[in-house]
Amino acid sequence: MAIPTHIRKKIADFDPVRDGKTITKFCKEIGVSRQTYNNIKHRIAERGRAGIIPDSTAPKNPARKFDVELRQLVVQARQVLKETGRDYGPWSIYYYLLDDLRMENPPQRSTIALWLHEAGVVDGNARKRPRSSYKRFARAKVNELWQIDGFVYRLFDTAHTQITIYQLIDDASRFDLGSQAFSRPENGVDARATLAAAMDSYGCPQEVLSDNGEAFATYHRGRLSDTERWLAGLGVWSIAGFAPQTQGKDERSHQTIFRYLDARTPTTIEQVHKLLVEYRNYYNTKRRHQGLNHGKMHITPAQAREILDHATPPAQPVDPDVLWAKIATYYHSMHGGFPAGRENALDKVAASPKAHNHDSEPIHQDSRAIDDSSVAAITPASSNSWGIPDELWINRSGVVTILKHRLYVGTRWKNRMLYSQVSNNHAEFFTAHDGELLFSFPLPITLLHRPAGGQINIGHVEGMWHRRPPEIKPILSRPRPSRRKKP
Repeated sequence: MAIPTHIRKKIADFDPVRDGKTITKFCKEIGVSRQTYNNIKHRIAERGRAGIIPDSTAPKNPARKFDVELRQLVVQARQVLKETGRDYGPWSIYYYLLDDLRMENPPQRSTIALWLHEAGVVDGNARKRPRSSYKRFARAKVNELWQIDGFVYRLFDTAHTQITIYQLIDDASRFDLGSQAFSRPENGVDARATLAAAMDSYGCPQEVLSDNGEAFATYHRGRLSDTERWLAGLGVWSIAGFAPQTQGKDERSHQTIFRYLDARTPTTIEQVHKLLVEYRNYYNTKRRHQGLNHGKMHITPAQAREILDHATPPAQPVDPDVLWAKIATYYHSMHGGFPAGRENALDKVAASPKAHNHDSEPIHQDSRAIDDSSVAAITPASSNSWGIPDELWINRSGVVTILKHRLYVGTRWKNRMLYSQVSNNHAEFFTAHDGELLFSFPLPITLLHRPAGGQINIGHVEGMWHRRPPEIKPILSRPRPSRRKKP
């Protein structure tokens, strides 16, 4: 509460010697504290009698008053960003007004968010954990760690053709190192082609982070993929995680590229190639990244790449024995060795020709050249009269093909190798990573129910046993409907 002017005048005119009162008694009579008395006396000593008049209580930075036209401009900016396939949150709108429209003093992010909420154009989201509760993970130097991931994209043609896009970004600067599209499903040949093109332009990283897909790192499953061994020949370590959060930066960038491509409705892979070039220019040089701060402003990945230090490239190849030691260390720490009766599982995987040549093309450790020829077909070995392969693979949809039946066994075992054993017309299938029995059924395969689609839940196999039977969902047995409207 401000001290009245007449009280300030009494304090200015008070003299303890002349008036014969102590300062404490005087303050008690006029109803102010000793500290207030000293502050006013000090102010008068510095400014003279003018110090009696108090300063204005108006805020130094008063709230701005915005007109209706500016509110409408913010809503229109959100619509423009959405239609052009760009992020359209409050920060994106703020930088659109600042960079694209050259507005000198745009409204702050919180004001923009309030206006969008009042206009009813934002979607309500469930309450999330506060950002302060997350542990930030980012390397300090450029080329210290790259993140790569592949995802399926559907074209806007009549057949909804599926292509695979590999997105490769630098962990420290978020710089897109070369997103590329291929017509084939995810495989090691195309993944290495994407990595090789980026290395030719930006040099070799120290490490490459990926998921546990067959095209990338497979050491968690007790074997080395061709991509891991090719990277090791260049001196690059390959690492992988168990959850999408491990590749959070790459996973989030998928959303940005999806929006950009969907807004332009490509119908051919050639159009996607051209759009990816435009996207990289926009993403790297124009789009300010909210995870990159310089002072109080966000910067682009290209600016971050220039500002940050660069890591020293690897000087010599990684010893293959060190890679196999990493596998042994992982299995010892996670599983404590293999269960009884499956102690040689790691040796069997290591000795398997499929484990060492999964993509069936030569890999030269001393060169970055990639053979883009088609993957040669390999006839799986079978030691039983039924023709069931000794080694089978569960794809990333949790489906394994046995005797021409596509059996859904659960996504928790996706991208896993299985070992089969057939005796007395009874088939058993063991998971290679732990050697335990996953499922079994009598032969020949008899179906209790055949769904309309090609995928069959293993629960429909008569006499089957499964360690953790997957839930039977009729919708999974039907052909997958398109989520997009035909152009």
